[in-house]
Amino acid sequence: MAIETTTARISSWQQNASASKVTSAEGLPPGPRLPGALQSLMIWTQRQRFIPAMHRRYGDTFTVNAEPTGYGVVLRNPDDLRTIFRGEPEVFRAGEANSLLAPVVGRQSVLTMDAPEHVVERRRMLPPFHGERIARAAALMEEETEREIAQWPIGRDFELLPRMQELTLSIIVRVVLGVDEDNRAKAVGAALRRVLAFHLRDMLVWVWPGLMRVPPWKSVVRDLDRADELIYAEIARRRADPGRAERPDVLSMLLDGDPEPGLVRDELVTLLVAGHETTAVALSWTFERLLRHSGALDKVRTGLDDPRDPYRAAVAKEVLRLRPVIMNVARRVTQPVELAGHTMPAGTLLLPSIIGIQTDPTIWGPDAGYFRPERWLSGDQPTYAWIPFGGGARRCLGATFALTEMDAVLRTVLRRIELRADRPQDEALRMHHITLVPSRGARVHVTAKS
Repeated sequence: MAIETTTARISSWQQNASASKVTSAEGLPPGPRLPGALQSLMIWTQRQRFIPAMHRRYGDTFTVNAEPTGYGVVLRNPDDLRTIFRGEPEVFRAGEANSLLAPVVGRQSVLTMDAPEHVVERRRMLPPFHGERIARAAALMEEETEREIAQWPIGRDFELLPRMQELTLSIIVRVVLGVDEDNRAKAVGAALRRVLAFHLRDMLVWVWPGLMRVPPWKSVVRDLDRADELIYAEIARRRADPGRAERPDVLSMLLDGDPEPGLVRDELVTLLVAGHETTAVALSWTFERLLRHSGALDKVRTGLDDPRDPYRAAVAKEVLRLRPVIMNVARRVTQPVELAGHTMPAGTLLLPSIIGIQTDPTIWGPDAGYFRPERWLSGDQPTYAWIPFGGGARRCLGATFALTEMDAVLRTVLRRIELRADRPQDEALRMHHITLVPSRGARVHVTAKS
């Protein structure tokens, strides 16, 4: 496949966007009767309130209507989720459901591909995420964390979220792209930062490509093209490196077999998009929760010298359960399927509800809304009820990388500095693009450094 420009990717998305969209609620489960425009506004800006409220009103399953994806069915029953995640990939298509990301990540991304091409591409991307290779990357993650926290002010409140965004980006530039020259790393990081600071309004250019000629959408295309230019330059530089086989970075491994540059570009941008903001948000929530639960924080500190401390792993799972980074995953069915007592017609967008099932008191008990890492130490947890990384054949292939990064950053920070929350009250959930972030940016206060 020839290298695609940003304009070509947007045009391609527009041509295919409405091909399978369901435009009628006929036969679908009941749901809110609000106008589509109002539902779209609620889902894109207030999803953290809207979806739980609809679960309270309609139960496990309900239908929503939002542009540009059309009618979709939100589900949280574990049996329904099992059916979706274990279903035939040709029937339950994740790539088609994720097509909204194609103008950024490309059509050759594991996020936007479907079987059988997805199987081949996923297999190509698995080697860099082998457990041993990720473990070796942990030292680099700790080194980047040391650099980051050296800049944090003592005795002054600041937002942790933007600092975590900077940190996870620097880790990606070094561990994934393998850029180890400071000046080049800064240039690549700056270009990627502009792309990753994506706003929902920017996606209007998907629907109306004519906006590409006017601000602020003109800069969206320019920034994506600039990032592509630098990524292709890194691909060419690494391909020509005679020592590439000995390099530990992900880019070097993705060049095995001499794939065409457009494919490697889509793989790299996928890792950037999927692994930057999500991990930064998860880390911000980890500190936000621990700093407001001193007992849990003390237990984590006790186990810092244990590289595999089970309590620290339990904290990560509990944070991702109670404060999931995204609220749902998606599948679009290619033929009618039976779910939740309804026949879902071909084209229906299915939305397994991460926040719904992970906080459901019928599954997790009356303390489902409480931060209690100890629940993960019993070894007896419900299946298909903890899905922060999705499930089935489409489970996030970077899950181990993300958990390793969260652990490396948490251990390094707690060894080097003393932190406290700026106030005792919990930070609320706020929508930021498609992620759920702390409403005040996870504000903290450094009291001492070692």
